[in-house]
Amino acid sequence: MSFLSPLVLATLPLVALPIIIHLIHQRRHNTVEWAAMMFLVSAERMNKGMARLRYLLIMLMRMLAVAAIIFVCSRPMASGWLSRSGMGKPDATLILLDRSASMGAQDIQTGQSKRSTGLSKLAELLKKRGYGNQLVLIDSASDQAQTVESLSDLLDLPMVAGTATSADVPQMLEATLVYLKANKSGRVDIWICSDLQQNDWDANSGRWPVIREQFGQLKGVHLFLLSYADSPAGNLSVRVDNVKLQPIGSQTELVLDLTLKSDKSGAEAGSNINRIPVELTVNNVKSVVEMELDQQGASLQGHRIPIDGKLRSGWGQASLPGDANPQDNQFYFTFSPPLVRKAIIVTDQPKIGTAFRRGLAISSELGLQNMAEIISTDGVAGIDWGETGLLVWQALLPGGLVAEQIASFVKAGGVVMFFPPTQREADGKSDFFGYNWGNWQQLKGESSKVSWWRSDADLLSHANSGESLPVNDLRTYQYRAINHDMSAWSSSVLARLSDDQSLLLRVPTDRGSLYFSATLPTAQFSSLERDGVVFYIMLQRALTDGCRALAFAAQIDASVDALPNPADWKSIAPVGTGAGISQRGLQAGVYQNGDYWTAINRSLSEDISPSTPVASVDALFDGLSYQRIDDAVGDKASLDNEIWRIFLVLMVLALITEAILCLPETKPEHQTDGLATVDRGTRQEFS
Repeated sequence: MSFLSPLVLATLPLVALPIIIHLIHQRRHNTVEWAAMMFLVSAERMNKGMARLRYLLIMLMRMLAVAAIIFVCSRPMASGWLSRSGMGKPDATLILLDRSASMGAQDIQTGQSKRSTGLSKLAELLKKRGYGNQLVLIDSASDQAQTVESLSDLLDLPMVAGTATSADVPQMLEATLVYLKANKSGRVDIWICSDLQQNDWDANSGRWPVIREQFGQLKGVHLFLLSYADSPAGNLSVRVDNVKLQPIGSQTELVLDLTLKSDKSGAEAGSNINRIPVELTVNNVKSVVEMELDQQGASLQGHRIPIDGKLRSGWGQASLPGDANPQDNQFYFTFSPPLVRKAIIVTDQPKIGTAFRRGLAISSELGLQNMAEIISTDGVAGIDWGETGLLVWQALLPGGLVAEQIASFVKAGGVVMFFPPTQREADGKSDFFGYNWGNWQQLKGESSKVSWWRSDADLLSHANSGESLPVNDLRTYQYRAINHDMSAWSSSVLARLSDDQSLLLRVPTDRGSLYFSATLPTAQFSSLERDGVVFYIMLQRALTDGCRALAFAAQIDASVDALPNPADWKSIAPVGTGAGISQRGLQAGVYQNGDYWTAINRSLSEDISPSTPVASVDALFDGLSYQRIDDAVGDKASLDNEIWRIFLVLMVLALITEAILCLPETKPEHQTDGLATVDRGTRQEFS
């Protein structure tokens, strides 16, 4: 229990007031001994036990009434979890708001989303309790601490609107630590509003132990998690992939893949619906295709849409009927004539370079042309970064100007894959952004197998047909451990060896991709080149991802840096959103800059990532002052309710009970109040 006016509790000693009044009242009367009444003492002793209990109950009811009045004035609140933050208001309050696409799930009746519900309830709570001298917002889209002047401003800021982005909760907490250490705010309440998506929390990241340790060193910091982990029933999401123009004689067709995702609970709840209409819009021309839906969703590959043969570029949109989450009911795409997809292979060993070129030179898609060029480390200065989609680096890790160029290449949307050099580093300290190679190690027998790989996304995911890649057939004979600074970077492991060493991992970046492989494709090191299928698909997928940023029509995930120079881009769709320039790149839509088109959408992880188990989330804050509050969209209950009315009723009941106890007792006819019993004849003699 907490109190809005805790200072009133200082008057609790007034509960003793009835006792003091009773003692004072007793001293007003002097006791006079009267011999004629001495025989009454024995009769009084007979009722003394019950009378004392009655007097004690009367006194207790009076004290309870006084205590209830004090509690009413202190304005108690029914929220035991809140009392952990102390009785008074904090010096500062920080709100960490998850603005990811999944937080757009809403209650259909009220229209309130997880994000808006959590924000409005927090505003209501802080209005009652106060938020100290500072109110700070850290949103998942920018990860920047922004001071909010008032609670009324909080609900209207553009930084709290829904986005198509994903969240990075560890990054938000790291930004919180930077703010707290810079401002020394004293006692601080930190509120995290999130739906616990696995991709947002990254519970296995090496950053969490460091975050936990640093928060443990701070005094007076209390963390509260406002959790909206329930998945919306019956929600569907739509996605468009592999969009390309394909000439058919004098006509032109737009070919694309459509995918619908459905959670199992939603499919079971609406199992009577087995056909879903998907509306397709291409340059404002609409058509509808129906898709068969099962518990997992639906897939339609190679869907063809005839378009004007003179149309060389443009945009489109796939839309679903309204459901619980409007954020994933639309998906935008763009198209333009295909370009030559270029890959650069940097190596000083021609045999290894040839293995990579074989996997890259032949395109996996009809109508697309690949080009793979092998250069030595001495020729890196001649790379045309503006025409390159994929960089394969099999040499000592770069440094200096070359490292800066590669970092800029990734930031622009390119893909880099690092493979281990066969030679040892001269100083043993060569690294790239905190990553470096360990010593070569050999594997034999069962230990050479891949023990685990990620098959739901990224380079080793299932084929379009749904079949798994034959990763379990691969063998690794020699590898170099991939070492990295756990506090500086978070990496996503895509494949592991039997000794739990990473075989392939990805370093998350705002744009573009960065991969590290622990082995080489040639027969001396692995069976990648010999088995071929996995190696070929892995390289082709990396090349496809890297070339998207080079085309006149790009399709990228929403992020703060999605659009370079946002003011130069014109918003094409959706019409009338009114999103400010600062929010472009965060909202799903189509943007145009001269001949270039860009479609911005939510990431794939927003559609397929389940919620992190609450036990796993609670374990991340083990040892800290932390409390989780589970809420749900549509739940109208406040986070904190005043319960002074309960104490008011308690006071009235205490006074009524005290009044009943004070009523005079009714005596039988043969008894009197405190007098000896006499018969009628005796009375006549006395008279």
